[in-house]
Amino acid sequence: MGEFMAGKLFIFEGPDGVGKTTIVQGLKRKLSNNTFEFLSFPGRDEGTLGRAIYRIHHGPEEFGIKVMSELARQALHVAAHIDVIETRIRPWIAEGKNVVVDRFWWSTLVYGSVGGSEQKALKELVAAEETVWGEIKPAAAFLIDRDSPIDRGEDLNYWQALRESYARLLAQESCKYQVHTVRNIGSVAEAVDGVEATIAEALRS
Repeated sequence: MGEFMAGKLFIFEGPDGVGKTTIVQGLKRKLSNNTFEFLSFPGRDEGTLGRAIYRIHHGPEEFGIKVMSELARQALHVAAHIDVIETRIRPWIAEGKNVVVDRFWWSTLVYGSVGGSEQKALKELVAAEETVWGEIKPAAAFLIDRDSPIDRGEDLNYWQALRESYARLLAQESCKYQVHTVRNIGSVAEAVDGVEATIAEALRS
């Protein structure tokens, strides 16, 4: 039997408006679909739990929901994450495919914390997701950063609180796996090229 080769996980994080998804889409166009799979959390693919939760998040009135606590919202996101980890990500990595994920549990912790969720309960939600990830750790995590959001009507105080929370989490997680800050202040092509080079290096190690 040949040597088993597991794939690797790469994650992208940052507050809304930093250009994270644009960079991921640029990366997707450059990397081979035979060896890479791309996903976003909670997910938008039809027929998935993630898609249903995405719709609830962005259009709760469609489901007759008038009020939702931030902690409940994050619990829904964790449920979607766990589902896709078990049904897609873990099998792909076992097959030797590399997986790129737009958002990670970092968003649950950051958005939940800044949104005022009860900290102990929020951390326990994240711990449950980390249990499902198990031995799978990011080969590299990319925190996309800017001084201000791109063309979005964000509340700047809220947005800066998110940015600062991400920076604290980056410092905390950097002792566990490779974490890279990508300052998205030049062209998208420059950011994509830099990320691609870092991924190529991680794949060689």
